[in-house]
Amino acid sequence: MEITVRDIMEIGPLREAKLLAGKHRADNIVKGITIIEVPDIVDWLSGGEILLTSLYNVRNEIMSFRDYIRKMAQREVSALIIKTGRVVEEIPLEIIQAGDEFGLPIIELGREVKFVDVMYPVMAELFNKEVSKLQYYKQVQDHFTELVIAGEGLEGISRVLEELIGNPVIIYDKEYKAMAATDPSVTTFGEVQDSTQRENLNEKFYYYRQEVVFPDLNNITATQVVIPIQQLNQINAYLVVVEINKRLTDIEYIILENASTVISLELVKRFAISEVERRFKNDLLDSLISGNILIETALERASIIGWDLKGPYCIVLMEFLDINDYLTGKKQRTNFITEVGSTVANVINEYTKHFMRISSDSLYVLWPTQGKSEAPVVADIRKASLKISALFAKKYPKMHISTGVGSIAVNIKDISDSYREAKNAINIGRIMNEAFISFSELGIMRMLCQLGVTNDLTEFVPKSINNLILYDRENKTNLLNTFEVFLKNNSNATHTAKELFIHYKTILYRLEKIREISGIDFSNHKDRLEAELGLKIVSLLKTCK
Repeated sequence: MEITVRDIMEIGPLREAKLLAGKHRADNIVKGITIIEVPDIVDWLSGGEILLTSLYNVRNEIMSFRDYIRKMAQREVSALIIKTGRVVEEIPLEIIQAGDEFGLPIIELGREVKFVDVMYPVMAELFNKEVSKLQYYKQVQDHFTELVIAGEGLEGISRVLEELIGNPVIIYDKEYKAMAATDPSVTTFGEVQDSTQRENLNEKFYYYRQEVVFPDLNNITATQVVIPIQQLNQINAYLVVVEINKRLTDIEYIILENASTVISLELVKRFAISEVERRFKNDLLDSLISGNILIETALERASIIGWDLKGPYCIVLMEFLDINDYLTGKKQRTNFITEVGSTVANVINEYTKHFMRISSDSLYVLWPTQGKSEAPVVADIRKASLKISALFAKKYPKMHISTGVGSIAVNIKDISDSYREAKNAINIGRIMNEAFISFSELGIMRMLCQLGVTNDLTEFVPKSINNLILYDRENKTNLLNTFEVFLKNNSNATHTAKELFIHYKTILYRLEKIREISGIDFSNHKDRLEAELGLKIVSLLKTCK
């Protein structure tokens, strides 16, 4: 839709004009037309103009026609029209030669033609072209806007864009992963130029053209026109046109500009929708694990987002320890949450579909058990947990992951119990120095923890252990810890002394003191069992809620 020098020579009296020089630049784009009778007006041109002159006041004020033509070409003048018969009978040979040399079309206009007879029809044509361009711009904009309103999304935008410009279209995210493509064979490419060799097409919007190679098309090379999609001064996507069929025209850049704006709006819409969905899902999950929701309400909310909560589930809770080194700023925290969520989801997807809720220091997963018994479900969760820990050990070596698994919740109302069990499993795992703990595998510890839900566990701490606790508190000693290490080492005083880094006689003295204060007979099996259970209860009092 641009008008060229060749086009204007088909307008009005210019049909009779002669193109004497610079014929190879007859496709120069024309943006305006003006009369020039003062030499220094060239300094004020912006490019794309056709200049009209009779050489009046020009030939006597310049040193060289050649230098004058060269200067016009440098200022990207589209053409020079010289009227003969008034000042000069014929166009000087120096001008014609310079026109060919510097690529500036030189047009001879007859003496009977007035400048106004040339300017008006050319200006009218330029005006009509601009009006047509604006109309086309609006039509394209309306068309793309309708696509977004109709919910066609990125796929619809790229499909219509391909129809308009006749080349494959791909929309990539900021990591150059294809979000929509009209031809999958051109989504994968390799660059054959560095960034300094790219052809810059637009200073304002940073469009550029680059040469690439396509492995899926027998490594043929073609050019891409790349339009970065910016939001809040950040590039969030790329609109890419592969010029595999034809090179884009100027009018098609108008289409791309419209498309980039609509893509940006579509991405904003997607983000807004995903953010609402994320909050809705998080609120539903939080309600489920808290138990503060009616079953009917939970099922109704779940159906809105396509969740089926009627099957059995268990809660998998992961807590990230020692992560402060990786979360020094808001951006790092956001990146961490995004990476953790993506990694965990990808691993779990190998085993089952799931629902996940994540924060900066923990996450929990609503894991469908699909009618399986507890053992195979826990086995799958353990495998997934090991994979996740291995993946993060490479990038976050200082971070440790504790994983707790709750019992299978047959009904929605039991999900909160499964969450509490997963939480308790993690706390018990820390006592036992275990990174992965399933509540169903805790044995006696599980029984004690469940007992603590409906009872005050302090009632079950034997008098012997309470006596040691009271003595330690009043005398600032640590006999309870000594006794715990002694039992852990199967009542072996030598091993206990080594673990506590104290002399063997010192451990014998402490053990005698423990017997005296607690009244425990170390050789009595009943006393030992009661003491061991008492120590476990003391530990659980710090964890069970």
